[in-house]
This record gives sequence, structure tokens and C-alpha cells, in this order.
Amino acid sequence: MIENIVSISTLMICTFLSTMVVGIFMLQVWLTDRRHAAAGYWCLSMWVGSLCTLLYAMRPMGYPMLTVGVANMLAALGYALMWAGFRVFERRAASPLVVAAGPVLWSLGYLFVPAITEDVNNRIILSSLIITAYSVWIGLDLWRGRGGERLPSRTMSAVFFLSHGIIYSLRIPMAIVSPAPLGNGTAHSAWFALFTLELFAHTILAAIAMLVLIKERGEALYRQASRTDALTGIANRGSFFEDTRIHLAGRNDGTLMIFDLDRFKAINDTHGHVAGDAVLKRFAVHISASLEEGMLFCRFGGEEFALFAPRHNISRAALFAERLRQEVAALTILSEGREIGVSVSIGLADVATFGADFDRLHSAADGALYAAKEAGRNCVMRAAPAAVLSGFAERMCKPAARPTGVAVAG
Repeated sequence: MIENIVSISTLMICTFLSTMVVGIFMLQVWLTDRRHAAAGYWCLSMWVGSLCTLLYAMRPMGYPMLTVGVANMLAALGYALMWAGFRVFERRAASPLVVAAGPVLWSLGYLFVPAITEDVNNRIILSSLIITAYSVWIGLDLWRGRGGERLPSRTMSAVFFLSHGIIYSLRIPMAIVSPAPLGNGTAHSAWFALFTLELFAHTILAAIAMLVLIKERGEALYRQASRTDALTGIANRGSFFEDTRIHLAGRNDGTLMIFDLDRFKAINDTHGHVAGDAVLKRFAVHISASLEEGMLFCRFGGEEFALFAPRHNISRAALFAERLRQEVAALTILSEGREIGVSVSIGLADVATFGADFDRLHSAADGALYAAKEAGRNCVMRAAPAAVLSGFAERMCKPAARPTGVAVAG
């Protein structure tokens, strides 16, 4: 019979050794990068589980209060800490009450309910309910997270924890329909041995899933950092080029806008670089809040920004850019108690006129931006092919020190 082939005590010792090793690795991950807060919970989970399995392995020696009562309480706590780690990993709240619920429920049942204290099958039912609840909850949290951060192993891990919860819950009807006799301090039957073997496999796979998810999260954070401007938090030049080119490869519409904050060097010289950084961040926040669905926005470098507006022809894009220009001109930025006024010049080039080649589109928008600067700044300029307009420029900028308006540069 399988219960005679599979030594539960040996499985518990193997589980103890494996969880101890994983716990050490988790501790190293957490100490190396505190952004992986989940690793701290998982480290504790592994070490609590290690102590639990060591006590399980000692059951043939007796001491039921320790090897049964405390061991099962630690098993519940280990799963509770694992649940808390996954909650933190998914950027959700990990309630201390939920963490305490499983261990407390077991302890109360074992200490004060004789039917549980004296009957191994009732103990199996209670512990199975607790572990199933935490496992299924972990699986559901991972499953819900699929729509947000995309990690390759997330779905597989969710299915793994859900299936473990379902399988482990089957111990409950088995304990009712085919009660296991007590032998060597623990349940002694074929089905209990099989479920113990599954628990051993689950512990190993859970540890692997945690380590892989942390690795994937770290790689995702690194990729995100490499695509983000450190000062403003928006996309950087490289990621903007990549994302815009992907869009242009699949569609043949849209308008590219190049922004340049007017007289930015004078702001730095007059108010200092801290004030200049505040202007850049405030500008980025304001434009980001004004973006429509699907728009791409980045900092090119210095005081220059770019925006790609899919599904916007040149006329619609010009109206949008003019609204942004007016809003920026109305901004008042405070830095160390001083008010700083800003304005922006914007150059536009559309795909319908210049084609879907990004370099050509960028060159046209940059030329329109230069024309806007030449026209007196604080205006929007639309690029048009020189062959069509023969160098004709219809400028509608104000002649004052801070001209405004939309014009065409050829």
C-alpha cells in the first residue's frame, strides 16, 4: 500500500530542508532590494513552514501538543504569511486580522473543541479548510492581477494555487467518507499519503513560483526604469521612438507634436536649476493630465518634449495643441516663493502629409518648431511640404513679446 511506501516523516524532513534553503534565498532577495517587500513575507513563510514540517516529522516521538497543535498552527501561519506576501506583491492591503485568522481558528479549535483535539480526521478537516481558503485567495489575487502588470508566470501561478486549493479541499470529504486511522502519531491511509505527497510538491512549486515572480517583477521594474525619464516620470526619448514607430507600422494616421519651453535657459539663469526642474515637472504633469486615450508623450531631453496623437489629422491636432499652449501660458509655477511664468512653442507634422516614416515626420515637426521660435515663440506652427508652399509661410502669431496662434511653415 502507498501509505507504507511513502514515508510521511521523510517527506516532512525533505520539505523542511527545501523550505529552509528557499527562505535563505528570499532573505537575500529582500535584503538586496527592499522594493521586493513580498520577499520578506515569503521568507518568514518558508521558515515558519520549515519549523512546521520539522515538528510534523517528529510525530512518531509523541508530544501531540507540540507536533500536532503547534505544528498545525504554524502551518496555518505559514500559509497566512504566504497570502500576505502575495497581497503585497499585488499591491493590495494585507490585513493583520486575515493573517491571524487561520492560526487563531486552529488554536481555538485544537485547545477547546474535544472533537478536534481527539479525532485526527476532524483535525484534517479544520486544517484543510484553513489552507484551502488561503490557497484559493492567493490564486484569485494573482488571477485578478493579469489585467495590470503583465508577468509571464502570473497566470500559471494563479492556476497552480487555485488547483492546489481545490485538490487540498478534497481531504475534507475523504476524511468524512473514508476516515483515516491513526498510526505513528498521524493519519495512516493511502489517500492521506497521496495528499501529503501533493503538499510536498506544492511547497516546492510555490517556492519556485515566488522566486520566478520576483525575478520577473525585477526585470519589469528595470525595463520600466530604462523607458522613463528620471526627472519627470514620463516616457523618455527611446521608449517614445519605439512606441511611435510601432503605431506607425500598423496605421497611417496621426500627428506628431514637438514642444519647446520658451526661454528656458533664462529661467535657469534667473531662478536656478531647482526652479527649472520644477517648471519641467509641472509642465509634464499638466500635459500628461490633458492627454486623450492612446496619445504618447515623452521628454526628448532638456526643455524639449514630444507628443504623438493617433487618429488626429492636422486640423484636429492643431486645435488640441493650441488649447495646450493657452493652458501652459496661463500656468503660474511657484518655486521658493517666487512666481515663474512659462510659455511653449509647438511644431506639428501629420502622417497624412509626410508619411509614416518617423524620421521624416520628426524632421518636419522639428522644422515647424524652429519656425515657431523664429516667429516670436509662444505659438503653434504646422509643417507643410516646401514643394507645395514654395517657401510660403502663413504666420498668425501675435507681434507682441509673447505671440500666440497657429501658423503653417513651409
